[in-house]
Amino acid sequence: MATERNEPCPCGSGKKFKRCCIDDPRYSSTKINNGLARKYMCEFALHTFSSTVVMCYPNNLDKVDVSEKNYHIYMVHEIPRLSFVKDSVKIFETHIEVTIQQGVLENVTMHKFEFALLEGNHKEIFTYELLNNKKLIIRDNVGGGIETDVLSMYLELSKQPLKSEVLYVGQSYGKAGERDAIQRLSSHSTLQEILADTMNRDIEVEITITLWEFTPRLISSFDGISKKYLTSEKENVEHLVKVTSAPPLWIDNQIINISEAALINYFKPEYNEKFKNNFPDITHKGYTFYYDYDYNAVTVELDPSCINIDIFSKSKDYSQFRPIKYHLNSEEERRSIFDIDFSTK
Repeated sequence: MATERNEPCPCGSGKKFKRCCIDDPRYSSTKINNGLARKYMCEFALHTFSSTVVMCYPNNLDKVDVSEKNYHIYMVHEIPRLSFVKDSVKIFETHIEVTIQQGVLENVTMHKFEFALLEGNHKEIFTYELLNNKKLIIRDNVGGGIETDVLSMYLELSKQPLKSEVLYVGQSYGKAGERDAIQRLSSHSTLQEILADTMNRDIEVEITITLWEFTPRLISSFDGISKKYLTSEKENVEHLVKVTSAPPLWIDNQIINISEAALINYFKPEYNEKFKNNFPDITHKGYTFYYDYDYNAVTVELDPSCINIDIFSKSKDYSQFRPIKYHLNSEEERRSIFDIDFSTK
């Protein structure tokens, strides 16, 4: 019986067959594709990474600055409910103190924070106002001051990342590139459904939104050692020229489409339907460019730590040290760009 490349190795090591004994003569009768050479000497993959991310409450979407940023993807999250503790704000000479409560009745934790706004005497300069346990306004004695909400302060000051479950992934960039698509999210039907469900189900949690700006990069991998490819030298050169002669990797709808699809398939968020079980799909028109140019794979990399959050879904955790990777073809037919053999035998 044939052992496929991604199945456990018959030697019992616990590793995948392709990463263990696929080239061992003892198992030559059980292996498929006999080690499977690369299709091309040079293989290519699309890599998109989050260059900017911001988190806010849905009712603060209109305050997000889009003048210099292009947020392409948004996620709807469920987080533990945060609130300022009443009467916890204290102004001292050198700093201001405030306590944030996480949770309502169950698993409640208190987080006390201290911060300074300047080097002067804070008691002589500042007064404060707390609104609905969600917003803190600090005013100075010359008509200025700052206004912040409990979410922003927690993300800025806490040493513990905020646990953020991914409930939905969508595009926040208009089809024609219009930036006001972000402001329209607040009335999105799925977001309204999530808000209603959460309000009726659990007072311990609340909803937030992250907006992600992505930057694309081209990954290439050359194998000039093995000399074993599934294509001819002429086909290798044609493929190399075709990919490298394509327009530069500026963010466009195809890149956003494939990044969104990869994220949905990876996290399988509760409120998404498309792409949860059918990505990658060569027949999907939203990212045909990468099949037309015969790309090998796509990777999506997120950095939630830059805003002090941990993201996960009911089906998957995420580690920023392990980008999301998808081979665009069956590994039984084409070797992955990330399947690298460092042996010299």
